[in-house]
Amino acid sequence: MVIATFISVFVLVSSALSLVFWLRSACRGILQQGFEQDYSRAIAEANQLAFPGVRRLLTEEPEAAESNGRLLEELERDYQALTYLLRNAATLHVGRYSRRERLLVLDFQLLRLWVRLKRLFGGRDIRDTLLEMAAILEYFSNTLGQRVATLAASVAAE
Repeated sequence: MVIATFISVFVLVSSALSLVFWLRSACRGILQQGFEQDYSRAIAEANQLAFPGVRRLLTEEPEAAESNGRLLEELERDYQALTYLLRNAATLHVGRYSRRERLLVLDFQLLRLWVRLKRLFGGRDIRDTLLEMAAILEYFSNTLGQRVATLAASVAAE
């Protein structure tokens, strides 16, 4: 009985870890795909988003991640704004995300949990995680910019 329980727990844990590993790999692949045009700066400026500044700060000053606790809060605010805009942007399926967006939303949530757990248990190295969260936000802003540009082009054509 004990061995069967151990095996069940082992299978469950290894399956969950495999799922997380697959999710992280899939999201990294999505983030590596480029856009024809970079809309992230224009979207960030138009909506007063902080992720470009957070990314620049983390790149120029690697120790800023540990000393500045507000960086995660700024990324979370940007996440809320961008996910709202993505759900309500002019698309075929208003109120829903695409498959890629859903994966990235889940990945952002996992990364946010990871940062919070690291801070709770005294972990220091969160810079790379914050940079990846900023990359997800950049992807969302590029997606949003692409949708707006497509909508503007279709309205202009009519």
